[in-house]
Amino acid sequence: MIPKLMKTLRSFRSSYAYITAQPAGRAAIFFTMEGILFTLVNNMINNNNNLFAMRLGASDMEISLLTTFAQITGLIFLIPGAILTDRLPDKRRMVVLALLLLSASYLLIGFSPFFGAYRYYVFLILLSISMCPMTLYNMSWQAYFSDVIPIDRRNRILSTRTAGTLLAGIVVSLVSGNLLAAAGGDEAKIRIHQGFFWTACILLIIQVFVLKKIDYESDGIRKVVSLSEIKATISSLFRNKIFLSFFGASLFFHMTWQLDWTLYFLGQVRYLGMNEAWLSYVSIGSTLIQFLSVGLWRRVNEKMGVRFGIILGNAGLVCCALSMLIATSVPVSAGPMLFLVLNTLSNVTFATVPLNLLQCLLQGIPEKNKTLSISIYTVFIALSNAFMPMLGVRIYTALGADLRALQTTFWIIFCLRLVSTGIWILRWLMLRREPK
Repeated sequence: MIPKLMKTLRSFRSSYAYITAQPAGRAAIFFTMEGILFTLVNNMINNNNNLFAMRLGASDMEISLLTTFAQITGLIFLIPGAILTDRLPDKRRMVVLALLLLSASYLLIGFSPFFGAYRYYVFLILLSISMCPMTLYNMSWQAYFSDVIPIDRRNRILSTRTAGTLLAGIVVSLVSGNLLAAAGGDEAKIRIHQGFFWTACILLIIQVFVLKKIDYESDGIRKVVSLSEIKATISSLFRNKIFLSFFGASLFFHMTWQLDWTLYFLGQVRYLGMNEAWLSYVSIGSTLIQFLSVGLWRRVNEKMGVRFGIILGNAGLVCCALSMLIATSVPVSAGPMLFLVLNTLSNVTFATVPLNLLQCLLQGIPEKNKTLSISIYTVFIALSNAFMPMLGVRIYTALGADLRALQTTFWIIFCLRLVSTGIWILRWLMLRREPK
């Protein structure tokens, strides 16, 4: 057994050395490692924020404010951050700075339960502030990735990174969910949430070291973005047929997706009676099926183009709304298991969302002031993200804040997502003669 293990390890080491000797191979490996670390952080924190807020005393509406306040704070920093990033000849510096600031933010958030009656509000404020470096990271990473990776290799490297992040998501959901479920009482669970934030702080610092392993040569030119150039960039974007069609389809897609972000959590916890372990099983099921299918969607992209694949991702979201409707229509004893199965199956196409949306965006923006163009698009997506989850809760509350109200709201979401799928299909048909 030991000789076989040693032989396997030597083979792996030899393969690793060969792959990392090639620039594209090194980029694929280190972008995947960096993505895994960020996914561990993102899932550990964001998947449990609603539970943390609930244990700090938040109401349903206050839970929805977590998203609203965070997105508004991120919006304030979006355009200035983009201009600053475009001015830098080395965009990796901005990615690294964003990660270090995010690490510091999470360190502080871990202390929020010590503020007594004000602990939820301290958590809300600090989490909102952390959205500034998070926004800066997302925006500058996209520009940095497109600088490093040529267009003909993006689909394959993004597929590898996505597969790695999905696998990491399974592990962190399983561990974090079971840790919270095993803890006795809210105070013990709150201490575990604090541990998540402090662990995330360390992982983000490790991510910085991984990023620095990626081969990158900047052009060395420091760019100055003037007000007139901002106006020209906005004007050219909204005269660009490919970008404009993507912008409209993507904005409506995000609005229908974000509408149930808080409601999905409320449906699982309040009406399906799921605890932390069940929530982790749902996350694991959806992530596992995405991991198993990402290779298929990579091949679909190569054959049909990235504009086709996103249609399938939107169709999966339609099925997610149906999953909640069906699971809340059966006896409570059968609801969690039925929801787990249906939600898992609904996510079979969802890997196309992280895989295809970025590639569709990069198809439609020019190289000049690329980060600024990405930020202009992101402003509208962030505005949607700021208000749509709260709007979903308001519709649910206006309809009576009971099971019937939840189901009615999800029927509305189901119909809107059907329309969104139709818009992606129309865009694919309109641009079928354009390069894939």
